[in-house]
Amino acid sequence: MKIKALTDLPEKAFRPAEWSCSARFNRVSGFTLLEVMVALAIFAVAAIALTKIAMQYTQATSNAILRTKAQFVAMNEVAMMEINKEWLDGTQSKQVTSQGETWQIDKKAQATISPKIQRIELQVSLFNVDQDKVEAGISHLVFFNHPKES
Repeated sequence: MKIKALTDLPEKAFRPAEWSCSARFNRVSGFTLLEVMVALAIFAVAAIALTKIAMQYTQATSNAILRTKAQFVAMNEVAMMEINKEWLDGTQSKQVTSQGETWQIDKKAQATISPKIQRIELQVSLFNVDQDKVEAGISHLVFFNHPKES
């Protein structure tokens, strides 16, 4: 292995330290404060938009679950009326606890062309036990009922 002479080294090797430091500061490198602030503003707006989308998705999912539960409550009520061959006169309201929630079921009977069949409208609403009031109706179902056989 051959050792190089000092004359074979590049000229950069003999520059004083202050030359390389001053050259580094004169050269444009990195981002300016304005560029960083603009980038942060863009990131903040994007993060807020993504958070809003995630919240809307969560709310929509929660509402879909609640509507599905209300539909099951309505279908269970229809099944119980059919099993018991219940004939409804006028309107009826009751509260049931099902699937971890308290529901109010409002039923309204209407006559049809045939005297042996009645039209029943069911409205299932979430019942707020703490405030003892009915919140907005969640599920609406219509079915046709047959009377008891004598």
